[in-house]
Amino acid sequence: MDSQNTSSPKLDIYQLVTDQICALLQKGIIPWQKPWNDSGEPINLLSKRPYRGINLWLLLSLSYEQNYFLTWEQIKSVGGSVKQGEHGHMIVFWKPLQKKEDQQDDKQKAVPMLRYYKVFNISQCTHVPEHLIPKLDASIEIDPILECEAILNNVSDMPAISFNGKQAYYNIERDAIVMPKMKNFKSSPGYYSTLYHELIHSSGSKGRLDRKTLTDMVPFGSESYAKEELIAEMGSAYLCRFSGILPNQIKNTVAYLDNWLGVFKNDKRFLINASGQAQKAVDFILGRKDNESKEEVEGSVEESMVS
Repeated sequence: MDSQNTSSPKLDIYQLVTDQICALLQKGIIPWQKPWNDSGEPINLLSKRPYRGINLWLLLSLSYEQNYFLTWEQIKSVGGSVKQGEHGHMIVFWKPLQKKEDQQDDKQKAVPMLRYYKVFNISQCTHVPEHLIPKLDASIEIDPILECEAILNNVSDMPAISFNGKQAYYNIERDAIVMPKMKNFKSSPGYYSTLYHELIHSSGSKGRLDRKTLTDMVPFGSESYAKEELIAEMGSAYLCRFSGILPNQIKNTVAYLDNWLGVFKNDKRFLINASGQAQKAVDFILGRKDNESKEEVEGSVEESMVS
């Protein structure tokens, strides 16, 4: 069982997260391609807050039957305990650290530092009161296509969309998404998944989130271009899960995995930064307020500082 009472000041959280995702990719597992199925979106059992950014994909890749998690302190607070031999799962978050701006100056500024704490799935625990665990209601049926349309209809700043293209893309100069007609897609989910991908791209325009990986017109094949594509993939995958459809399955998976493995190994910050930008894009599209998009810490925290 993991302890929450120790800290490792020199622990490189960026590298730990990257290594964890790379280990999955090497097994052929693409976290942002995995279905939620009946396990649902990973959330904290007590606060009901969903885990976000890279934390969503880290927890989703664990494939628990129910995606409810608790911190060590929360488990103790409800009279529960962790089963012998079980290990917690790392969750990362940003915490402002006050630093002096200059050695000659007493003024301080808040610098965001990456920290972590650990959570346990309810299946790793004993004596968690049953009334705290939500019961699945199989009688509730949701029409995924209606959910997809509801998302699109509620975007507050939707770019123009034309349906006369031979391929899908976002034109930043015209602020327009070009799509093939729906009938040209093999399935409705394939159509919406592709449209979501381009919609995530459009969220980065100067009049919206002003995302540099989009607005700087980076060249094809560059690291910034790759990051913008991963942002669009992750954001689209989340919107697909949110509306109840599967994202487009990757063609030539081996080449796809090899490409990302190479990128991640060259830049340990790539994954966390891209997933954070994808979360911001999703929040923008879904109309979530700023205070709803911040990662909050649940209970006792095991911290590690990195610059």
